[in-house]
Amino acid sequence: MDFISNLFGKDKTQNLFEASKIGQIGNVEKLLKSDKVDINSQDSYGKTALNYAVNKGYRDIVELLIKGGADLNIQDENGDTALISAAKVERGDIVELLIKSGADLNIQDGNCETALKFAVKVGYRNIVKLLLESGADLNIRDRNGETALISAANRGQKDIVELLIRGGAEINHQDENLNTALIAAAKIGHKNIVELLIKAGADLDLQDRNGNTTLTYAAYRGYRDILKLLLESGASLDVQEENGLTALMLSTQSGNKDIVELLIKNGADLNIQDENGNTALDIATEMEFTEIVELLLQSDASFSS
Repeated sequence: MDFISNLFGKDKTQNLFEASKIGQIGNVEKLLKSDKVDINSQDSYGKTALNYAVNKGYRDIVELLIKGGADLNIQDENGDTALISAAKVERGDIVELLIKSGADLNIQDGNCETALKFAVKVGYRNIVKLLLESGADLNIRDRNGETALISAANRGQKDIVELLIRGGAEINHQDENLNTALIAAAKIGHKNIVELLIKAGADLDLQDRNGNTTLTYAAYRGYRDILKLLLESGASLDVQEENGLTALMLSTQSGNKDIVELLIKNGADLNIQDENGNTALDIATEMEFTEIVELLLQSDASFSS
């Protein structure tokens, strides 16, 4: 007894769900010919037959459902469309089919992520490239204000950062914590991405919610190559973060003599005071970093008065 003969007395739309889940293309085809099937019906999870077929990677069934008039843009309870689901299961062939069939590229899921944003987040370069070539919006923000470019920079995905820059991503967008892609790249010490973003016109002196710039992060975390690149590119040396600390003070705090020396050579103001009235020399003395104290004194740094 075949599958269809068992459908007597059952809801045919429910059986369309089941056939789509388990890949029974012949039964899907028969069910779609029935005038009792609602191809766009959603189950208790908000999923349609198309959603299930996409999630399972059944391209032939996806194609059949599309030809049968499936709505490509219905969202399930998590806000996923067929396209977002195809990106999540890394099926570029299904992504391509959905795009060619007119799927909306820019619908956002429950986290306000698009198919592109998700593909960037998990590093699916080929899907990112496909979505970009098809006109996906690069600059949509997720619920945290993060764009695809910030996400890629934050994850050290140089090849995807390059794709996004070439595609016209806005370089200086800031997320809810005021991080830019440049700040994100500097935080993880990814010099190549920092260099790409600088060449693309990134603002070197934007501050995050804590008042830190790309340069203050590079100095504090000891990323000498990035710091040198930023200095050569004209980044401001003496920006103060929320507690009044400069890059010089932060590198002094972390005991990084090489960074302190580099900042001094590039003209850092030695005597700026933080919110407590301390200079870099005060900080070095308190931390008992003798070599940094000597270096600062040799450079005519002063204690606070």
